[in-house]
Amino acid sequence: MIKSHKGIALIYVIAITCIVSLLIGVMMYQYILQRHSIRSTIQKIQSFYTAEAGIKKALYYIKEEKGINWRTGTLLANEPIKDTIFWQKDDEVEISVLDHCGYLKIKSQVKKKPLKSIEVIAAGILPEKLKYNLILSSTKPLILKQGSKLKGKIRVNLEPKFQGGSIDAILETNPSLQLPKVETGPFKNSIAFFRHLLSSPKEFDAELFSLQVFSPENPILQKNIFVNDAVLIENRDLDSMWHAGDNLFIASTAEVQISGSAMLNNITITAIGPIKILDKAQVKASRIYSETQIELREQSSFSGVLIAPDIKIAEKAVITNPSTIYCGPPFKKGCIIVNNQNMIYCSIINLCTGGKSKIEINENAEIEGIIYSEAPVTLKGKLNGFLSCNGFYEDTGDTTNTNIISGIINPPINPELLSVPLIFPDINEFKIIKWQEY
Repeated sequence: MIKSHKGIALIYVIAITCIVSLLIGVMMYQYILQRHSIRSTIQKIQSFYTAEAGIKKALYYIKEEKGINWRTGTLLANEPIKDTIFWQKDDEVEISVLDHCGYLKIKSQVKKKPLKSIEVIAAGILPEKLKYNLILSSTKPLILKQGSKLKGKIRVNLEPKFQGGSIDAILETNPSLQLPKVETGPFKNSIAFFRHLLSSPKEFDAELFSLQVFSPENPILQKNIFVNDAVLIENRDLDSMWHAGDNLFIASTAEVQISGSAMLNNITITAIGPIKILDKAQVKASRIYSETQIELREQSSFSGVLIAPDIKIAEKAVITNPSTIYCGPPFKKGCIIVNNQNMIYCSIINLCTGGKSKIEINENAEIEGIIYSEAPVTLKGKLNGFLSCNGFYEDTGDTTNTNIISGIINPPINPELLSVPLIFPDINEFKIIKWQEY
């Protein structure tokens, strides 16, 4: 009987020893996992700060050392630079600085594991010396028609003449006044990239050869498509918004239309034919390029960059900050007409002087932003911001520069929200308008 008890006790001892060993093993395993998790978290944090430091280093280069024209290449041929961020540490990053439709796309990629990339879009901040609500370079005096009102700071060549309008501003006259110098390279490089893609279907995931109609019943499946025909992205159910896609690249040899209640985010559309955004369609943080024409109408909304030789904003269409409308080289003529009923927030750039180039801001239109134009300007609506131009034209069909203004110019309502594409070589301060991590 005593031997039996001793056997049972031995079994208990062995069982308890096994349980204790198992518990110790589990605790050790959890400890190792915890240490590994902590180490992994620390490495991820270090990679993030290294990638972030790469972005800051690129901005330092642009601002302090290499100048605003420094790039690591173009969208067609980029050669990133390699840099070591922190002294005596293995923290090499690759930095890319590329033109992005008038803005800068800066990418910083950590080269050791865990891999981390940060990509930002940077806009310029208008220099103080250019913050004039009106800069008018013309051999003829400004004529303020009945109902016109100018406020803020104004620079002109000659003393204005009054025909019922008013000026409540700091007025400077300088007979030799010229418009601020601008650079077209930031847009030209992007347009060259778009034109290259319009002739390079093999660079896309899929090439399609007939009219493409995308809807909730037939969603967009590929991220990058080249269509040798027209494209329609539509949701006919106006009471329900359809999220049509993010991060898409669509090229069309014909027309593109986005209509109904369709929403797209961070997309690029490039087309030979017209591009129309209609109904309640929403296109956000995107780039739209057409060789022909772009139209925003009805209750559509947009933010991003519009590039075409002919751009129309009409009815209740809305443009939100930050956005840019561009007509300029390599286009030979450019027409921008703002004829909508809602406030729009954007920079408007028209550097075209040939043909029927012009900017028209009609009676009901109100703009918060910056306008720079070498084309004729007709201002009958309201601008809250800064305008530089060579003269004002009445909307009579007459191409004679009369310098008659019948609209309103005020300082911006929210100046801290303003940002500009990098067309001014004097820009040395930047604003991050988009931040994305990979």
